[in-house]
Amino acid sequence: MSIKFKTIPRKNLQKPDDPPMYYAIAAPQGKTDIDGISASIADKSTVSRPDVYAVIIATLETINSELQAGRSVQLGKLGSFSVSISSDPAATPDQVTASSIRKSRVLYRPGAEIRDMLKTLKYEKL
Repeated sequence: MSIKFKTIPRKNLQKPDDPPMYYAIAAPQGKTDIDGISASIADKSTVSRPDVYAVIIATLETINSELQAGRSVQLGKLGSFSVSISSDPAATPDQVTASSIRKSRVLYRPGAEIRDMLKTLKYEKL
């Protein structure tokens, strides 16, 4: 198997008069949803698809509540999840308040096994 990619032009916003440069971007070849993941795991184990589905949903709910509590979530070989925030700048520490926070996002850091998989990927141009 290989990762399909296509090329797209991108202008350098710092140098708008320069011609665009071309970059590779991944071109996903379909999607796998929670039902497909559940069925695949069930085929590889003795656990039924509905049980796998229930565990995935419970895992999602638990990760959400742990992140909301301000904890990072470490899932061994799968990797870890944590919340990152961005705020508006302020001249003094006292001026930084909760209302200064403009967005938050979830950071995912893959585990060693997934990082190793990335090193062995093969690519194919569309």
